[in-house]
Amino acid sequence: MRDRVALGALLVVALVVLGGLWVQTTDLPADAAPEASFDAAADADADRLTVEHAGGEALPSGSIRVLVYEDRPVLPDRTVHGTVWETDAGAVVPGDRLELEDPRFEPGHRVVVRWFGDDGAVNLHESRFG
Repeated sequence: MRDRVALGALLVVALVVLGGLWVQTTDLPADAAPEASFDAAADADADRLTVEHAGGEALPSGSIRVLVYEDRPVLPDRTVHGTVWETDAGAVVPGDRLELEDPRFEPGHRVVVRWFGDDGAVNLHESRFG
């Protein structure tokens, strides 16, 4: 009997720890984000997405990721496409454009421009494809 109680308690503790790790996030508050805005334009017929740094601060090359997700009602969203925005100049500056093509792009997919800093990450833009 004691073994069952101990095993049950251990199982509950393990589930709480795993649940805490799953909920833990490195998302930063919106006010910690750099002052930068982005626009995204989709051409669903050509499976093309264009993302533009529309204004604000220059951001280090490699700190921006463009992610496209398929929203799923029960399961976690599925990543359809992910690109790290790299530039030869070392920074993504206003006016820079990134053009992506992927046959998996579909109308309704969620487009996210996410900035990754030393202390975490934050979304700078979110819209729907097509």
